[in-house]
Amino acid sequence: MMMNPKILTHSYKAAHSKNRFFILMTRDGVGVSVILILLFLFLAVTAPNFLTVGNLLNVLVQSLFVMLVAFGTVFVLSTGGIDLSVGSVLGLAGGVTGWLMMSGSTMWIAIPAGLFVGLLIGTINGLIITKLGVSAFLVTFAMLYIARGLLFLLTKDEPIRNFVTPEFAFLAQGKVLGIPMPVLITLVIFLVLYFIFKSTSYGRLVIATGSNTEAARLSGVSTDRIKISVYAISGLLAAAAGILLTSRLTSVQPLMGSEYELNAIAAAVIGGTSLFGGKASVVGVAIGALILGLVSNGLDLLSVNQFYRLIITGLIIIIAVAIERYLAAKN
Repeated sequence: MMMNPKILTHSYKAAHSKNRFFILMTRDGVGVSVILILLFLFLAVTAPNFLTVGNLLNVLVQSLFVMLVAFGTVFVLSTGGIDLSVGSVLGLAGGVTGWLMMSGSTMWIAIPAGLFVGLLIGTINGLIITKLGVSAFLVTFAMLYIARGLLFLLTKDEPIRNFVTPEFAFLAQGKVLGIPMPVLITLVIFLVLYFIFKSTSYGRLVIATGSNTEAARLSGVSTDRIKISVYAISGLLAAAAGILLTSRLTSVQPLMGSEYELNAIAAAVIGGTSLFGGKASVVGVAIGALILGLVSNGLDLLSVNQFYRLIITGLIIIIAVAIERYLAAKN
């Protein structure tokens, strides 16, 4: 018995329309943007004082520090690696910058020194991973402790204070045309990284290395150099975040940057970057960091107990990732 052609046409159109929806939702940052909007609307209705300009600006600025670290993390994850040292690198870079300024150096010496610390640690991570064949998890986990220990030695387990000049404070507290400096700095970095991933051969080689390292190597790609470079970028961006955070806090605490590595990975994964390499989204990472910032701020405004906050944050991460993966699978 033949099927009615009208029924076939209707079924095809319905399936095609459904498929177009899933394709749209899995485009760069679209699916996670929907999650961000829904979360925003929920907090607007339930959380007191959420919609004030001051609060929203605070959420944005606070999210930028995790966002900067996550930008570096996405490079590492896209090659199939992992970097657990970024939180400690953030703290150490901020500590070196603050210590040098407290010792009499100008910010024009202290800031490059702090950035160099991050670049150096990231490069060391990459060299050990590629040249000695040690797992990225073990190397960066060990570096987490080494960098944190160095920060404790530098600070003597005491906060570093009274070193901030007006020029240095301007980095994280100043405004240009009413726009906070951290927003402008992060926007410039975002645009550069987006261009790298979308429009350069280096970005394509990073993704190729993560998709299939052996195939990339056999096709002539220097996969070791690619991997070393992404860890160097990760360290550099963690250091940049540390310097900006130091400028905002006007002090360096021995535990500054703790847990940033987990938040950075969470932001990247929520944003659609694969933990297994071969897929990255700079747009998604930025939105993922904003989601984490909204969650933290919303739970503060709702006066949720700290213990429940950890559980709720974890569940939101799982739900966001599950939705993203479901849409990708449907596509």
